[in-house]
Amino acid sequence: MSDTERRRFARVPIEITCEIRQGASVWHRTLLNLSLNGLAIDEPPNFDAQYNEPFTIVLEADGGDVELHAYLQHAGRSQLGFAVEHLDPSTLERVRGLMAAKMDDASVLDKEMLEL
Repeated sequence: MSDTERRRFARVPIEITCEIRQGASVWHRTLLNLSLNGLAIDEPPNFDAQYNEPFTIVLEADGGDVELHAYLQHAGRSQLGFAVEHLDPSTLERVRGLMAAKMDDASVLDKEMLEL
């Protein structure tokens, strides 16, 4: 089964500046793609985080930063894959807006939001 077949939520390629935060550590990186329940970021060199501990991901978006709380799901192929733990309604709308701006048909997001 391919990654696309396994995914319940559409991933949208979006390259924006972001920060990965954990404790006192901060890594400035680039967001590669975003979904309503996860995201991929380019992997920092010598990434020495605690993989089983939560992360805060800050997306530097127009209209202000978007803060996401996530857990690392996989590392490899020069990228980190995170699952977003919880999205409050305001943050969910911001994430949806970022994704919709990069999609031809954002109606798929309405269906996906019902699954959250």
